[in-house]
Amino acid sequence: MSIGLVAALVGLTSLTLVLLLVPLLLRRGAPAARDAYNLAVYRDQLAEVERDLARGVLGAEQAEAARAEIGRRILALGPASGQTAPDPRPLAAAVVAILLLPVAALLIYGQLGSPALPDAPFAARTAAATEPAADNPAHLDMTAAVAKLRAQLKEHPDDLTGWLLLARSELSRGHYQEGADAYRRAADLSGHRADVVGDWGEAQVLAAGGTVTPAARQAFKTALDDPQTAPRSRYYLALAQMQHGDVKDALKAWRALAADSPADAAWQPLLRQRIAEATAKLGLAAPPASATNPTAANPTAANPTAGNGGMPSAAAVAAAEQATAGSPDAQRAMIDAMVARLAARLEQQPNDVEGWTRLGRSYMVLNEPAKARQAYARAVKLKPDDPALQQALAAATLAAAKTPAQPSR
Repeated sequence: MSIGLVAALVGLTSLTLVLLLVPLLLRRGAPAARDAYNLAVYRDQLAEVERDLARGVLGAEQAEAARAEIGRRILALGPASGQTAPDPRPLAAAVVAILLLPVAALLIYGQLGSPALPDAPFAARTAAATEPAADNPAHLDMTAAVAKLRAQLKEHPDDLTGWLLLARSELSRGHYQEGADAYRRAADLSGHRADVVGDWGEAQVLAAGGTVTPAARQAFKTALDDPQTAPRSRYYLALAQMQHGDVKDALKAWRALAADSPADAAWQPLLRQRIAEATAKLGLAAPPASATNPTAANPTAANPTAGNGGMPSAAAVAAAEQATAGSPDAQRAMIDAMVARLAARLEQQPNDVEGWTRLGRSYMVLNEPAKARQAYARAVKLKPDDPALQQALAAATLAAAKTPAQPSR
């Protein structure tokens, strides 16, 4: 080993130690865990809803919708989110451990390494690095499936169904930009079919972190031609107005959408929350729920068995606030109770495909894939031609096969 190489290694090691030690020595305390912070924000939001209700800024129905949405966000958090981060190890011990890292690395390499082994060709190392890990079957399955699909699309670039499946797969993995790119290709192949263009617009919003970009806005305008997905397009177009400061027109558009939608539509709670936000920004008095939807104040008038769409009641939200300040077991019990309410309602309304879909997502959040599989199976039975539901069922089935059976609650 040449002197120059030794000097380079020593320099790199010193630089690494500096990069590790300086932030540690300058640290003043670990930040709160992300989920714990989010819980604190949600609790403040619940308190703000109660204050707005007391002041008359929000009506009873709007306050109920706001509480329900906050409860849904609490449900999406991990069951351990109420726990606080443990105290860090003593600073001195951490410094010593970092300083010993180079020594430990040399000792381990001396025992297990092969300094005399010749270097492998770059192509061989690259091929080995891209092979899926055998000890990570979940990552292997999804990554391999997407890679195989991409290879098929290279051979058949005009396969619209393949591009749609790739787009949904990338979105499910959290690769929003890749999903948006796939949807753009699918939109072109479909002749800019309204429903596909709408999916492309939503993927662009996800890729932009929730911002309705000009391209997404144009996509939603095109997607208005599809009656089934038009409510989604109208919602996002109003959101774009809100984001550009046109709160008055956004409020008008959301109120019109609420009036045109069934009282028990899955998006009504979200619309009521958006209407309340826009109303508050404009400093207007909150209208009664019936002003935006004649049957919103009494959803059972349109559907006697509709209930509240499986959203948590005011009592459930109050229990959520108390549970999040208590033990993780209490928080999990609260979440289980809300999911149980939805499951019980679906037994009375077995034809609610959106409800079964929400129940499946809830069980996946709770890490109960076997129950999620059953819920998604009911949804697929009601809507067998929906590829997104079929993909969700497949993912839940795969997760259930790899998860040990849980004892009954």
